[in-house]
Amino acid sequence: MTMLRRFMASAMVVGAGIGGGLSAPSVASAQDYGPNTCRQGYVWRVARASDVVCVTPQTRTNTANDNALAPGRILPNGYCKQGYVWREAWGSDDHTCVTPQTRAQARYDNSQADDRRLAVRLWITSQNGALKVSGNHFNVNSPVRLVFSGAVNKSRTVTATRHAGHAGGSFGFVTGFPGKCAPGNPNSRVHAVDLTSGRRTTSVPFVYCVRID
Repeated sequence: MTMLRRFMASAMVVGAGIGGGLSAPSVASAQDYGPNTCRQGYVWRVARASDVVCVTPQTRTNTANDNALAPGRILPNGYCKQGYVWREAWGSDDHTCVTPQTRAQARYDNSQADDRRLAVRLWITSQNGALKVSGNHFNVNSPVRLVFSGAVNKSRTVTATRHAGHAGGSFGFVTGFPGKCAPGNPNSRVHAVDLTSGRRTTSVPFVYCVRID
């Protein structure tokens, strides 16, 4: 028994053209520190204990200051003093009084929350008859190590970069071995490691095609 095809020396990482070939994930998972771990450069906002929206360190500091100053900005009737508005960082029940600019910042940070999470997602499709491994929610411009095990034992390093329609750093790697063959039980797995943070995805199973001589 020999492997039907080996990795092609010219196996490519889909870069500028990823938009047309990187489809929606069929398998998406994360582990280690959980799906709310922030990408490099961001930290949890912690407007309240359960607030894990990823923001800049300066915004987290400003948020803590607003929380501390809030009692002096509120009127006896529960509304804010002139010049302040409710922050609404986690919805209409966040009645912390802040400046209008701070409320606008909270809304913007909420809109960017998914893009800033280091959820490290991985999935498998095929492109032009070859198996393709794609991922998103990695650190931007981070090297990512793809580790294959089982019937095929290989590893390759790709770079996760910005691509429209995908959160964080993303990539599409065409492996060079067949993406389709006779139905069968998965005999191989692949996982990815964000080398900037050390975070890794769960392993995704797939069928590596072999033939009998």
